[in-house]
Amino acid sequence: MADNKIVHFIPPLPPKREKRVGIYCRVSTSSADQLKSLTAQVSALTRLTAANPKWLLVDVYIDIASSKTGSSRKEFSRMLQDCQSQFKVELRLENCFLSCETRELLLFG
Repeated sequence: MADNKIVHFIPPLPPKREKRVGIYCRVSTSSADQLKSLTAQVSALTRLTAANPKWLLVDVYIDIASSKTGSSRKEFSRMLQDCQSQFKVELRLENCFLSCETRELLLFG
């Protein structure tokens, strides 16, 4: 009598996404260059989050507001509230004003 054993392949579970991530991006104006920068920021941080198997992207926060005018950053405030209960990691890209000046000096100086 032949032993007809059937082997069932059970795939491994995908890695558990342990850290909930929020992305914050901001530009100071709604000019075409600034909006292009905003798109690049969101895209880069979304790819970074997706590349980490332990991170789960929960929300993206976007502000178009100048810090000089004292305008309210509604999405920043919402992110701070959410950080208290939802996130373990916060990702953000910053464009330093000084580095922009330095780049202009190098180009025109």
